[in-house]
Amino acid sequence: MGDVNAKKDSKGKGRKWLLAVLALLLAAVYIALLFLPYPRAVEFPRDSYRVVWSDGSVTEENFASAASLLDGVGENGEILLRRDGLTGSCFDVENVKAAREILEGGELALMLSMDFSLDRLGSAALYHVYGGTLYFDAGDWFAFTGERAELTQIRKAGRVFFTGGDLAASALLSTEASTLIVGDLAEFSYKTIDGTAVTVEGRTRYLTVDGAIVDAELGGSLAAGQPLATQISVPDVAASKLGALLPCKRLVSLDLPFLGSGPVAAGEKFRGELGYLFTDGNAYFVPDTLKRVRVRGGALISFAFYACASLEEIDACGVDPDAIERQAFAGLENLRTLHTPQKDVVLTGEFVSHTAACGCTVYERKEG
Repeated sequence: MGDVNAKKDSKGKGRKWLLAVLALLLAAVYIALLFLPYPRAVEFPRDSYRVVWSDGSVTEENFASAASLLDGVGENGEILLRRDGLTGSCFDVENVKAAREILEGGELALMLSMDFSLDRLGSAALYHVYGGTLYFDAGDWFAFTGERAELTQIRKAGRVFFTGGDLAASALLSTEASTLIVGDLAEFSYKTIDGTAVTVEGRTRYLTVDGAIVDAELGGSLAAGQPLATQISVPDVAASKLGALLPCKRLVSLDLPFLGSGPVAAGEKFRGELGYLFTDGNAYFVPDTLKRVRVRGGALISFAFYACASLEEIDACGVDPDAIERQAFAGLENLRTLHTPQKDVVLTGEFVSHTAACGCTVYERKEG
């Protein structure tokens, strides 16, 4: 009987031990479940976009349809679509406006640090606009992937955004870009674009006006000219930089507030010749295409148009006659017409003259 009772006690203890272990396991599972995240519903990508069309109609487009119709991004962050000659606008995509402003502003620090948090149509729309843009800053190249800005290698691009540092014209040429956007921190000069065929756009510091590229700092100065320009009219600036118009190989007509480096013929650094705008410091490279020049002010020194052999017309009506040297127009063998307030001038060749309605003297080369 003793053995039987002992066995019963042993089985009872075994069951109690097993129950205790199971209770501990159940408690552990319960505690673990308390700390697990609450299960969420599976999120599917958005696939319906409301589009308002230019004819007043409204449609619901899925992602595939909208992505195939992408035409840009508006200033207010609207995604622009085009279908059958109509323009559509989709306004209900978050963060597109903020992302566009950063990409358009070219502030690299913001681009690299910002979480764009775009849905797939917003990402596709911004990549449609900015995916073909390379950003250059202090020797490094960056690109927008559709989700973020990342370091990349130099490659072909439709646009280059020059945000800072010194960009060599040879590097710009290798991108085959048609547009160069110049940021406020860029070390921009004529050397950046000389030999290229880009169209330059500015932001705040650098402004583009009638073919001229103006540095707005310190009262404004002529920094360069558009490489493809045939006509340039420089606004009233305080100074012009050496070689500013060297990139302008096709220039035909030029309108200036003054010749040379500045409006006042004073100081050791003053340069008064037109060729100052077309020199690298060693030689003059005035294009043979340049035929017409108008000067609105400043001073005209002797031989002011040296190395401008192809000039045919000069209008100096706006210049103070006392600021025009007698030999200012000497040496111009191809000059055909001169409009000047200074009557006593030296010209190369034979001319006839008459008085214009403004009181200036107009000289015209004798035929034959």
